[in-house]
Amino acid sequence: MRADAQKNYDRLLATAREVFAEQGADASLRDIARRAQVGLGTLYRHFPSREALLQALLRTSFEALAARADALQTQDDSASALVSWLQETIAFTHERRDLIAALAWLREQPSHAARADRLFGVIAGAILV
Repeated sequence: MRADAQKNYDRLLATAREVFAEQGADASLRDIARRAQVGLGTLYRHFPSREALLQALLRTSFEALAARADALQTQDDSASALVSWLQETIAFTHERRDLIAALAWLREQPSHAARADRLFGVIAGAILV
């Protein structure tokens, strides 16, 4: 990805995280693009659907959590590492509750239920890896 495209991608993710936290799962993608200072076309080039955007947000969050788990495995005190892991997982769940709620909202919509189920499968795969 070109440097400017990567910058737009990262800015869209950060902005989407904020907007979904403020407005919920049905936040306007147009508002996300506007606040990220990119065109709506740029948002759709990176994320062709709301589901793709939610998936990217959750994937990056789970990747960060998995990286932390890897780092904790190197600690000599396994009990302390486990406590740290549990604390960080609880904090993660609290901080990302907007994304989790957004995914749950998608699952409740008849027109999006199948897509939401696919996203849950992708997320479960990321967690179990």
